[in-house]
Amino acid sequence: METRRYILAIGLSMLVLMTYFRFFAPQPVEQAPAPPEPRTAARERLEEKAPAPARVRPSGAAPAIQVAAKGRDIVIETDLLKAVVNTAGGVITKWELKQYRDANKEEVGVMALWRKLTGPAQEAKPKPVLGNVQLFTLYDRMNRQDLVSPLTITPTDPALRNLAAVEFRSNAESIRLDKDRKSQTLVLSYAGPAGIAIEKSLTFRNDEFKVDVAIAAKGIDGYSVALGTDFGISDKISSDASGRVGIVAIVDGKTVREKSDSIKGEQQHAGVIEWVGQEDKYFTATMLYGGQGIFTTKKTSAPKEIGDLLNTEILVKDKPESRTLTLYAGPKSFTTLAAYGKGLETMVDYGWFGLLAKPMFWLMQQFYAFTGNYGIAIILLTIVVRILLFYPSLKSATAMEEMKALQPEMTALREKYKKDPQKLNQEMMRLYKEHKVNPLGGCLPMLLQLPFFVALYNVLSVSIELRQASFIPFWIKDLSVYDPYYILPVLMGVSMVFTMKMTSTSVDPQQQKIMMFMNIAFIFLFAWLPAGLLLYITLSNVLSIVQQLYVRKIIAAGK
Repeated sequence: METRRYILAIGLSMLVLMTYFRFFAPQPVEQAPAPPEPRTAARERLEEKAPAPARVRPSGAAPAIQVAAKGRDIVIETDLLKAVVNTAGGVITKWELKQYRDANKEEVGVMALWRKLTGPAQEAKPKPVLGNVQLFTLYDRMNRQDLVSPLTITPTDPALRNLAAVEFRSNAESIRLDKDRKSQTLVLSYAGPAGIAIEKSLTFRNDEFKVDVAIAAKGIDGYSVALGTDFGISDKISSDASGRVGIVAIVDGKTVREKSDSIKGEQQHAGVIEWVGQEDKYFTATMLYGGQGIFTTKKTSAPKEIGDLLNTEILVKDKPESRTLTLYAGPKSFTTLAAYGKGLETMVDYGWFGLLAKPMFWLMQQFYAFTGNYGIAIILLTIVVRILLFYPSLKSATAMEEMKALQPEMTALREKYKKDPQKLNQEMMRLYKEHKVNPLGGCLPMLLQLPFFVALYNVLSVSIELRQASFIPFWIKDLSVYDPYYILPVLMGVSMVFTMKMTSTSVDPQQQKIMMFMNIAFIFLFAWLPAGLLLYITLSNVLSIVQQLYVRKIIAAGK
């Protein structure tokens, strides 16, 4: 009886539920279909080529992803560069700049000379043959697994890491651009298991150091795009490269600059990445990204003759199916970089006084356009700067001459009140007031000149336009390196001695000996400075001497 009642209760309950869902339950709201995502040409080609997705997780297809054995080289040649793209990974394996010759990376300077004189004798080595600048080098002494090629795509899923080295199909065997054929797109495509597909479209242009990159991916949740190990860094071991190698980026509108020495292992920056690049003194490789993301820079140790390795990559997780970016790999020319916008010209670091350095650089370029010689352009620029600073320099020189005229009386006061410093100060101030001399009059105008000196120094230090630029062919063939005959350092030292003799207000023989020793020491310390800088310093000293003679003539005429 109880069983029958139990069955009847269950049946009545099911009847009530069925009646409720049929007549009284709310009906589900029909949702409007989501608008289709915008379709790019690269994505449409990718969808046509890719096989229909299988009902398999992409990571489950990892064993079926075959790594390419060697790949095939595709040579891209323009009037500016020669690049090689390998189908194994669809990556760049060579980037040669045709218009820039490699520089001698032998260490120079006082310390280098001291090590040669005091260190063990070394076998004479033949001078290396210097070719065109190479912005990507596959170091022979390094494990190839430690070197990442530019534009390597590495999925964030560890099971799919082999996709970084799969064989890509290409739409061209080689590319040759010139003034008649100005651009061409190299399309690299891969179709793998489980619906995985990747396509890279690389557009090269004949008259630019950049390549426009479009990446379309299917079956991958996220990946990183590598800038490449030391890509954009042609010199990191010479004396000239010291403190110049590192990364620079604009993230969230702010400039991020990290030198290689300050990077410890790995560093990350997140935000809106306008661009990120690796640089040395004169060259760079930079990815213009323009989107939200994270970039990571890793530094790994390497033999001393190679130098520590830098590799930067951008993580792509926001809509990884379709991504465009621009890769620039070439000279850090302020004019060229400024043409790209996006603040890329900040790659050229003019230091604290950039507001003064930029017009100075512009003026130097105008003089070069007129004369065709950067040495003459530096001479004209130095004259213009001295003219602009003529009045404060004149006030400084006049104050120094007035102080020199008071030296006998000041010496007498020091001798008279040598045991009473307070009285000595009072008498000194009375002397200055009586002769209307400002003891700081020679220093303040010189401080005003300091920003101009530093700004011009930075312009001449980092401008690639001076690299391998000739002044006098049989003497100075490269304004960016030291004077091979050490003529300019000696002239600079002589001019500094003359300047000291004319402007020194000290009558203490000991102080004069110390100052003379310092001027001679400067000859050896500055001997390995770039010839362009020494040309500026020497000429500036000569003009200062002429101005001092002019002041003396004026003062003598007024007596």
